Amino acid sequence: MLVQALGIVAIIGSGIVAGVFFAVAVSVLPTLTALPMGTYIPLHKELGKGYHPSMPLIVGAAVLADIGLVVVAPGTPVRVLSAAALLALVGVQIVSQFGNVPINRRVNAVDPESVPADWPDPRPLWRGWHRLRTAFALLALVANAAAVALAAAP
Repeated sequence: MLVQALGIVAIIGSGIVAGVFFAVAVSVLPTLTALPMGTYIPLHKELGKGYHPSMPLIVGAAVLADIGLVVVAPGTPVRVLSAAALLALVGVQIVSQFGNVPINRRVNAVDPESVPADWPDPRPLWRGWHRLRTAFALLALVANAAAVALAAAP
C-alpha cells in the first residue's frame, strides 16, 4: 500500500511539473518573447506570483515520494527508476534555483516604465534554463511512470 501511495504522489507531482513546464515552453514563452519590454516585465512578475510557492512544493512532494520509493520499493529496477526520477527532479530544483530564479529577481527589480537602454533582454537565457528544467521534468515523469508500472506488474 505504501509503495502505491508513494507512486501516486510521484507520478502526480512529476506529471504536474512536466505539464506546467511544457505549457510554459510551448505557449507562454513565445507570447512573452513577442511582447515589448515594458509589457513583458509586469506580465513576467504576475506570472511568477502564480507559480510560487506552488511549484516548489509540488516538486518537493515528488522528491520525497521518490526518496520513499528508493527506500521501500520492491526490486532493483523500480528503485533504480525511482532514483533516476529523483535525480531528474533534483535537476529541476537546481536549474530553477540557480538559473531561473536569479533572472526572475533581476526582472522583478526593473521598473517597466524606465527600463535602462543597456539592460540585457533576459528572455533568451530564461528560455534556455527553462528548456533544461522541462527536459528534467519530462525525464522524471517517464522514470516515475515506468517505476510504478514495474512495481504494479505481477
